[in-house]
Amino acid sequence: MIIQHFDYALRCQAGSIYQGNTYFGFFTRTALANQIGIRDVQLYQPSAAAMACGRQFEYPAQPPYPKPMLRMIDRITLFDPQGGPHGLGYISGTAAVDPQAWFFKAHFYQDPVWPGSLGLESLIQLLKVAACFHWGENLENTVFESMALGQEHSWIYRGQIIPTDRLVTVQAVITAIDETERLLRADGFLSVDGRIIYQMLGFTLKMSS
Repeated sequence: MIIQHFDYALRCQAGSIYQGNTYFGFFTRTALANQIGIRDVQLYQPSAAAMACGRQFEYPAQPPYPKPMLRMIDRITLFDPQGGPHGLGYISGTAAVDPQAWFFKAHFYQDPVWPGSLGLESLIQLLKVAACFHWGENLENTVFESMALGQEHSWIYRGQIIPTDRLVTVQAVITAIDETERLLRADGFLSVDGRIIYQMLGFTLKMSS
């Protein structure tokens, strides 16, 4: 196995767009076949009262939500606007793994894997539901900024979603709400068939109309 650590920066003519540092690994087939995900993490568990008063529904199909090709959540399994450890909101959703999905055919050659960026997108799509509920007028003209500019975030990714997996579960805990900027900040986890493979900290979504 090979583990690399490096800094990176993405720029355009206007200046810096995105920068950070990361680890990246190259693993043997044996190691990939025995993934255990992220260890020693505690998922937030909603109370029975939160489960009883929270909402469940199919992921919205109308604008400003994504069209089917990029929809990474099928169903909201619990939305509690006053839930979570901070009382600012909790939301979770699921997506069935489709082995015929377009991205498995393109990413990667002879090694089909759900792209990591689309795992992050699934968290952002949960935040879109929470933002539209919180600032819900004039949704057809809504514009999202994700991730919000100038905001730091971090992400641990230890595992893969492959065509033989069955169910992806994503949860987000709202940690801050900026009413002036219309900005949500949240931490989240992504699991596949019960195995936690993403921990996402400080991810932000900004909403404007």
